[in-house]
Amino acid sequence: MKKRIRVALSGSGFRLGAHLGALQAIVDAGYEIIELAGTSGGSIVAAMYAGGMRLGDMHDLCMRMDWSPMMRFSPWAVLRHQALCSGTALEAFLRDGSKGKTFADLELDLKIIAADLLTEKEFQFSRETTPKVPIGMAARASASIPIVFPPVDVAGALLVDGGTADNVPVSDLTVDEVPRLGIYLVSDDAPLRPGRYGLRTLAPRIIDLMLAANETAHVDLDQRSGATIARIPTGYASSFDRNMPLATRRRLYEDGYTNTQLALSSL
Repeated sequence: MKKRIRVALSGSGFRLGAHLGALQAIVDAGYEIIELAGTSGGSIVAAMYAGGMRLGDMHDLCMRMDWSPMMRFSPWAVLRHQALCSGTALEAFLRDGSKGKTFADLELDLKIIAADLLTEKEFQFSRETTPKVPIGMAARASASIPIVFPPVDVAGALLVDGGTADNVPVSDLTVDEVPRLGIYLVSDDAPLRPGRYGLRTLAPRIIDLMLAANETAHVDLDQRSGATIARIPTGYASSFDRNMPLATRRRLYEDGYTNTQLALSSL
């Protein structure tokens, strides 16, 4: 009989390989994931896994995926949605990758976290709260980086990137005798030298600064409540690198696997 575990995947940008390495380490250690929560980039991985995509297929996709079409600048999007990209390509990709399933279709208990601009609070997609919502749409909402993508209007909410509310959604996991594990991609970037830098360099650092304020408090509370946190160093990879080198993708996967394996040894 497999050991059971509840898992939360943090925001990650395009560093998704680290989450895949973490999930593979969990499966290889003999665990059955009975509940999975995800925020932003973590929600993309969570939706595809919950939708039934095999980890091996997810790994192959992650190693070759060019995300540039998902973030193509659109003047129409600026005029109509006040955002740089329409989000249409990303939503289509997520719908296909999750096989069009809704929360009600899932055997796995999935929670996807977004932030509601109407209430200025965290919004949780789940089987209980949003059974008829496609999990691909939920992931699209959770990954809606403000200004880059337009907010998603669904379930009576106006939703943007879940990282602005809870970037490491361990607190959304059920608390019982089953171990809870948070996969936390740490943006441990090296300091920059004084000088002038473009948006490509500064944008991910600005986002990391915004997220850092709530990450530390959330992770501390999660650990106090008995959860285990696997910290994955990812500062060498930009969260905005849409087509990063294969060597970087492989390193993210290996770091996700190794650090999660270490965290599991303490359970």
